Amino acid sequence: MTTDPITESGMAFGPYPEGSFFYIEKSTMYQRVQDSVPIAEFLLLRHSKKGPVIWVVEAKTSSPHSKNETDFDKYIASVSQKLINALSLGLAACLKRHQAAYAELPQKFQKLDLAVLDFRLVLVVKKCKTEWIPPLKEALDKSLRATVKTWALSPTAVVVFNEELAQEKQLIIGAPALENEK
Repeated sequence: MTTDPITESGMAFGPYPEGSFFYIEKSTMYQRVQDSVPIAEFLLLRHSKKGPVIWVVEAKTSSPHSKNETDFDKYIASVSQKLINALSLGLAACLKRHQAAYAELPQKFQKLDLAVLDFRLVLVVKKCKTEWIPPLKEALDKSLRATVKTWALSPTAVVVFNEELAQEKQLIIGAPALENEK
């Protein structure tokens, strides 16, 4: 059994194996804390050779050019905050810090051993040329450095994908037709 794909920023994410996907942005838990708490779209449980990995995924249609420093810096700060908040809220739910939030998590998330769990903080940008990825990743790495260090995340914790790379990594199945494109 798999989840139905969801559409975020003009991309169809999923389908994913049942119990491996938590739509944190649409969760009751998030609805209770959302005021002044921007958050990423979803959490995705995957497995690597080293064990379970939760991918915290933020989707964007585009990004400002890195040479436009003011807009670029605001964009990176916004994405970083959403990823950090989703990581924090997901862990808070696993630790039963919010009343009834634990029950909302898929059972696979409830059974995770948090001591060995790793994370990927993932930005997926639909309209992003391959050559634009390195400056985005470098800025996001810098912005998330304290979070990566504090949580002892792996050196590969911060990831930036464009639409093509997201398809290769089986995050998306392709872009759905937008209403005005039909």
